[in-house]
Amino acid sequence: MGLTSGGFFALVIVGVVLFPALTLLLWNRLPGPKPVKFGSRLGLILLSQGMAVLLAALWINNSFQLYYSWSDLMGDNGATGAITAATPQVIKTTVSAKGGQSDALPNFRLFTEAHGMAYGTEYQVTVTGPESRITGSVDVWLPAQYTQPAYKNTKFPVIELFPGTPGTPQTWLTAMQAPWVVSRQVDSGAQHPFVLVAAAINVDGHHDPDCSNISHGPQVATWLTQDVRNLVETSFRVSSSRDAWGLMGYSEGGLCASKLALQYPNEYAAAVSISGDDHPDGDLLAPGTTAYEANSPLWLLKHRKPENVALLLTGTEQDSDVASEAAAMSRAAKSPTVVDTLISPRGGHNIGVWKSVEPQSFIWLSEHLTASNSTTYSALPEMFNGVMG
Repeated sequence: MGLTSGGFFALVIVGVVLFPALTLLLWNRLPGPKPVKFGSRLGLILLSQGMAVLLAALWINNSFQLYYSWSDLMGDNGATGAITAATPQVIKTTVSAKGGQSDALPNFRLFTEAHGMAYGTEYQVTVTGPESRITGSVDVWLPAQYTQPAYKNTKFPVIELFPGTPGTPQTWLTAMQAPWVVSRQVDSGAQHPFVLVAAAINVDGHHDPDCSNISHGPQVATWLTQDVRNLVETSFRVSSSRDAWGLMGYSEGGLCASKLALQYPNEYAAAVSISGDDHPDGDLLAPGTTAYEANSPLWLLKHRKPENVALLLTGTEQDSDVASEAAAMSRAAKSPTVVDTLISPRGGHNIGVWKSVEPQSFIWLSEHLTASNSTTYSALPEMFNGVMG
């Protein structure tokens, strides 16, 4: 009987009704000495409570499609399959670097070292963006190569990582284990090293702004594409070329990654959406409005001028409309925009599914982003208002 089947759900409902009724019926009829009766009564109470908890868990799971099957729940999602290229490969172009040369990297002082590990170092800061006026956390992970002599002149490519809603940037560095995945694949020669930047997207209390600039509201797109980017460029030895910057997110973060790449093609060359929608689903953008359409990846692909941007859309056939929406975006793409897809047959909307496509996603980004030894930094020495620690 399937985890999300109606039969199993109905069976649990029957259990929720049956076990309390049995408890009342058998309470004074249980045989045996007092210790045995006590144990039997306690068992019936625990079974009644357990069925109630199971019913609540099933309702939540079925509503949000977190786990689609028993194998999905146990972490066995099967093979992720191969990336399908729906349009010709993108022809990379080089955009001139911005700003003047600065070797001082003035904003590095804002960061504090969070964790030093064998495969890299993590730095953290909470800042107020000078353009967006949003205050949020930014976690930066530097690969081990960052401090190695062979890479002393390398300005590293960068991937901005977005969590879901609700969610925190730290999930990418802990539960998603992105540093470990990247390090393992760099050591094996499967990809080149990246600087990973996990930025806060849930910055407006109980509202979901869909990583967008909301009229008379939070300017989240500006926060992510200008403030966070400029902070990193003026703090670490990274490239400022658009060919070296990419985006990746899961769930709500996947929507953010795909739409921001399409909205800001001069800033980003590639993006990966893991189980992300093709339209906003927050509470601040009303369907049918101009603002809603302008922040919908599918609408952007259909109605905006095609840009030299590559997208990878991942998901499963069992996760709501993710697969059909990915197919719709793939069909809507026009050259030079590239939309590749990686759709697995099984799996729900959960971290096990998202982790399973991480290795291929980072390799795909490595193929679409380049390191640079010639770009320069834009200096913003006193514009950030940081809180160290």
